[in-house]
Amino acid sequence: MAGERKKIIVVDDNLENLNALKNTLKERYGVFPSPSASEMFDLLEHVRPDLILLDVQMPDMNGYEALKKLKSDDRYHDIPVIFLTSMTDEQSEIEGLSLGAVDYIHKPFDTPLLFQRLETHLPPS
Repeated sequence: MAGERKKIIVVDDNLENLNALKNTLKERYGVFPSPSASEMFDLLEHVRPDLILLDVQMPDMNGYEALKKLKSDDRYHDIPVIFLTSMTDEQSEIEGLSLGAVDYIHKPFDTPLLFQRLETHLPPS
């Protein structure tokens, strides 16, 4: 449907980060915040996102584990995932990309750059 907003699930266990991302993105996208990877999987039962922004460092299930689980599930394996994380070392970035993430953005993020990267990886309408 023309004009329908793209849906993005944002996963971050830090509620301040989660709210900041939601507020940054809500004017352009349908934003579905999730404070954990396990809640993201519950949310996926009801929402089919166009993209997932995923933190790496979270309790219970980290972003790498969540991405492995997403990629191994036929229902979700084609959803683009961008890591948005404070981990800035090269090895962490290589690991995330090798697991199937389409991009890796460091926190704190630059808003115009974040929007550009989202547009690059969101599937066309």
